[in-house]
Amino acid sequence: MTPRPSSVLASVLAAAGMVLTVTSCSHLTPFGPGPDRTTPPPPRHLASPIILQVVRSEPSGGPSECPAGSVAVSAPPGAPGLGCYRPVGAPVTITTAGISPVFTERPTRPPGQPAQPTQYGFMVAVPPAEVAAVTALIRKAYDSRDALGVTAAGRLWEAPQIAAPFPGRWLQIAFLTKNQALQLHRILVPRT
Repeated sequence: MTPRPSSVLASVLAAAGMVLTVTSCSHLTPFGPGPDRTTPPPPRHLASPIILQVVRSEPSGGPSECPAGSVAVSAPPGAPGLGCYRPVGAPVTITTAGISPVFTERPTRPPGQPAQPTQYGFMVAVPPAEVAAVTALIRKAYDSRDALGVTAAGRLWEAPQIAAPFPGRWLQIAFLTKNQALQLHRILVPRT
């Protein structure tokens, strides 16, 4: 089943660096490398755990209805629904991670290509003890052509398709609105 059109974003890591992808009209478009990712932010206990799980696209029953057992991706107020997804298999829960500050990424426009929207997001440095499990989820989502759901505080924030398998050391969580990126960042990062 092909994924529903969506503006949620995902990251794809390669051995030499990262490529950010956007899910739109059932295809993936690479973005540039964005902020410096050579030094992970220091790990900290998250105010809300990040739950990663392979999720399968489901047809919705209407603009705001998902079938029983599936959940909708959180959309900004006033935005159309971003699709319904059913969890597949066991999740991986991350309670400690390095979280970068929120950044803005303005992709360059290759000649002859349509302009890509500005992205807002942050990096998550996965703790070493969870890297193998996260890498296995990424591989499973890629092999099954499903998505990788990112849930925090009881909401599915994004469900990107995986363009290629990659080591699960870093995740880039990104949105088309700065408000959404800041909202999830505040949920994850405890105030000191």
